[in-house]
Parts: sequence; C-alpha cells; structure tokens
Amino acid sequence: MIRPEHLPGCILLTGTPGAGKTTVSQLVAERLPRAARVDGDVFGMMLVSGRANMIDEQGSWNPGPDGLAQLRLRATAACSTADDFADAGFTPVVDTVVETRAELAYVHGRLRARPLMLVVLCPPLAVARHRNATRAVETRVDYDVAPLARNQERELGDLGWWLDSGEQTPEQTADLIVAEAVRRAVVTDADVARPRPGADRPGFTAGLEEAAVE
Repeated sequence: MIRPEHLPGCILLTGTPGAGKTTVSQLVAERLPRAARVDGDVFGMMLVSGRANMIDEQGSWNPGPDGLAQLRLRATAACSTADDFADAGFTPVVDTVVETRAELAYVHGRLRARPLMLVVLCPPLAVARHRNATRAVETRVDYDVAPLARNQERELGDLGWWLDSGEQTPEQTADLIVAEAVRRAVVTDADVARPRPGADRPGFTAGLEEAAVE
C-alpha cells in the first residue's frame, strides 16, 4: 500500500467505546512519517479533583452542566495540542468521543489545522460491546454504548467517513484510513454549518460565545 509522504491537516477519529479508536489511532500515527496521537481522555485524567460525574443514577452517559463544561475544556485542550503538532509538521491523530453536531462544530471552530478529516469507527453494536467487555478493566466503560451510537448516527450520520471496521483487523482499518482519509473523510466549513433536524444539545454550545472572543 502506498502511504503519503505527509498528510496535512488533522484526523479526528471517533466512535463509541469499544469501536477501536485507541488501537486504530495509534496504528494510523505509526503509518505516517510524522504524526502524533492526541488522546482526548488524557485531558480528562488531568483533572485531579472536581471532576464532574458523567454517569447518571441509572448508569447512563448523561453529563450535566458541569460535565458539558469539562467536555468543552477537554476539547479545547485537544485542539490546542493538535494545532501545536500540526504547526511543527506533524499530522495530529485525535482520538476522542464526539457525540453531537454541536461538539463537532466546536472542535472545528477551535482547530486551525486543515483539512479536518472525521472518521467515525462504526462496527456493529455487538462487536463494540464485546470489545469493551473484554478489554482491560481500567479502560472499560460500565454504561450501555447503544444510546451514544444512536445519537452519533442521528447527529453526525451525514458527515465525514463512517467506517465499519467490524470485520477488519486494526491494521487493515489503519491502512485504509491512511490511504483514503483525504478522499473520504474531509469535513468542510459548509458541512459543519449545514443544519440537521433534531441535532444539537444546547449545553455544549454554551462556550462558543466565549471562545469566539478569545
């Protein structure tokens, strides 16, 4: 497989827990001559105290106002780090969960690196659940990923590249992303601005006004 000498812009790799983001993002970065993997979870782990609880009493993913503010903070930090690497000539491969159109718009607005290539790993739900259940305890999530998967499809289903990796090895998925992302995954300003019925959780966009004046 022919690999690019340099891949400009930023690859944003998302999907539910168990979709394979961590493994695939590492392999994608390894296949590029100058690349850095930016793990969105790392910025959450930096919060030593005062971290918001993202899980509600029913055990579902449901961040409240504090949680949404902290997710914005993590997204901002990930974008800044990705831009620093891009400015230095490295392709940032960002591994993080993007659930809604508003979240994607926020990331797109903060990130300077262009083009932005959105790759959504979407193996069958049963595959994602199995992968999550069989991975290390410290990286496993305890909530059902089905609502997140449904919301991602509803909000982001017409954007980027939805890649079903259920029958691929991680290496095959990484090879495909390196070869095809520029052609299949680019998200433009017009794409992000295009409205989608039922989209947006208003809470995440609360920081957009502040970001615009920074």
